[in-house]
Amino acid sequence: MPRSPLPTFVLLSALLAGASPALADGPAVPPAGWTQGRVLTDDGARLNYWRTGGDKPPLVLLHGFSDDGLCWTEVASKLEADFDVIMTDARGHGLSDPPAADDPMAAQVRDIGTVIEALGLKDPIVMGHSMGSASAAAFAAASPDVPRAVVLVDPRLTPWPQRRGGGNDDGDAADRERRAMRQILDRNNTPYEDLLAQCQRQSPGWSRTECEYWARSKRLYHPHLARRSGGERKSMGELFQTITAPTLILKADASAEERAEHQAVADALAAGRLVHIPNAGHSVHRDELERFLAELDAFLDGLK
Repeated sequence: MPRSPLPTFVLLSALLAGASPALADGPAVPPAGWTQGRVLTDDGARLNYWRTGGDKPPLVLLHGFSDDGLCWTEVASKLEADFDVIMTDARGHGLSDPPAADDPMAAQVRDIGTVIEALGLKDPIVMGHSMGSASAAAFAAASPDVPRAVVLVDPRLTPWPQRRGGGNDDGDAADRERRAMRQILDRNNTPYEDLLAQCQRQSPGWSRTECEYWARSKRLYHPHLARRSGGERKSMGELFQTITAPTLILKADASAEERAEHQAVADALAAGRLVHIPNAGHSVHRDELERFLAELDAFLDGLK
């Protein structure tokens, strides 16, 4: 499908013009023409979202842990000519309310349905990265008639390796939780310019715009996320047996052995396709944007 050029980024222009640190560290600035809104969950949490708008097929984007909705800016900018793109901030991320101490991971799955219903989205395509991919898959399995299609960006398809040792090296669970909360708070307090420089050092292939939104998101996510309980979570293989919507999985590069393991899990999908993107790490859409978009385009065009 044809691509619209990237819109003017107010934040980027201000930085290049020598904006003050205070301005660079201010509220998130989306591209011109995008709108912001909030919806209310049944338990009283406000969920923030950004939207490109227009009378077009809806596409809901779910970010990864410690990111926020605007971290999808470059992808959404390429898709907004053909889709009404809705970028949500998960609980405790971006401008959404923090989670309660006892909020399970399942709350994120329910929140997807809340946003879709509140905005009146019909037959939405749901795409998630990392944490967002786990929520997207769980939602598609629980509500198979809602999404028109599903896109999972580097989901965890196989179990995490077992930790070595007895598991007590880091102290008890309460101590680990406190340390995790302090680490998040330390990152919240890291100056924006330092985070921007860190991103550019660690991810030299990312655009400056990607790093700007990445740096901003790290100052916003909430320490309460360290207290979130996982609860009972089905494996991807189990979820895939229930998902009926066409599903595209875009995975990071991997060895031949890992690719075979991933494919064995993906084979449980009724209508699924797994693609490993060469040279891409966990942030597939940032590391290899053009290849990511080419695979995504082919999938979305096939839905018409």
